Amino acid sequence: MQKLIKHICLTGLAFVAGLFIYTNASAAKLPIYDLSEWQGNITATQAKRLKTEVGGVILRTGYGANYKDRVVDHNIAMVEKYNIPYGVYQFGQYSSVADARTEAKYAYARAKRALFYVNDAEEHTTTSFSKATQAWGAEMQSLTKKPVYLYSYRYFYNAYIGTKKNYDGFWLAAYQSSRPVPNDYQLWQYSSTHYSSALGKALDSNTQISGNWFGKSTTVSANSYPYGGRFNGETVQVRKAANFYCSSSKLATSLQNKNLTIKQTKTIKSGKSRQAVLLYNGKTVIGWFKAEDVQPYYHADYVKKLKVTNSKGIYTYLNGKRAVHYKKGQTLKVGSFKLSNGTYKAVHAGHTTTFTANKYFVKWIK
Repeated sequence: MQKLIKHICLTGLAFVAGLFIYTNASAAKLPIYDLSEWQGNITATQAKRLKTEVGGVILRTGYGANYKDRVVDHNIAMVEKYNIPYGVYQFGQYSSVADARTEAKYAYARAKRALFYVNDAEEHTTTSFSKATQAWGAEMQSLTKKPVYLYSYRYFYNAYIGTKKNYDGFWLAAYQSSRPVPNDYQLWQYSSTHYSSALGKALDSNTQISGNWFGKSTTVSANSYPYGGRFNGETVQVRKAANFYCSSSKLATSLQNKNLTIKQTKTIKSGKSRQAVLLYNGKTVIGWFKAEDVQPYYHADYVKKLKVTNSKGIYTYLNGKRAVHYKKGQTLKVGSFKLSNGTYKAVHAGHTTTFTANKYFVKWIK
């Protein structure tokens, strides 16, 4: 977490080169970012957007006892103002057991209202490193009843620490696509190049595997945020007047009513959406949109039946005029699909009418 990484952003809308995004198919979970002076001051606009994108943040208090992070006070004020849950970490530079205890005191004093405290132990600074690391945890536990966690990567932990004594949990750094083993950690730092639409830059991203680091703030309910469930490769169109996610810019007129392809998805909690999607026009990246601002359509040949899911039902149409109303729960057979004004419509089998193929109104049944 200590190194500055230079990143490239595509017009502030999308960052895709070398990007790895961890997704959990069994649950919609918001990522957790760890931030320091390398990411700079969080502005009010960024904080408002960040709240839709994360379950919480972990802010760096400093680099050892003598160096306080230059933006930590400002960023604590911003996340508190906009009710973004936060914990803090301090990059360890202790040279002895006594020095480790001193560093813990500084970390606590710099952020007394944090939800938890983390010892970032990834640099070997003393021959008694394991004992010093235990001392950091013990000192912090004497200062607060809040959780105290240990951060490291596997090789370093095995070589120089070897115990989680005096810590309430473990935060593991492992940049890989599959869950690391053994499963002895509660927070997993899976990427150092995750793109944040809210901050407009790539950064460290984490997922809460278990425990109560941020409580339920990392889980997004489909009841509260009904728009989501989109997937890579899906064809969609952007709703008219929709803004790019985390931007006031709108889609070019030439791309309206055009079929675009989803290439990436990520969990958010914004408006009515629990998901944002990255759209492409062929091989050209367009940008991120909230799920509520895109309209997905069925159009595959194997879709032969569609069940009405819209609470108000749907109509079939003949020559642009309403024909027959079908209630929620009724099933219509599909003869084929056709493009009408750039939008896919289902042709009602055995009829000359068409009806919507919008996935928010009908559902494919086998």
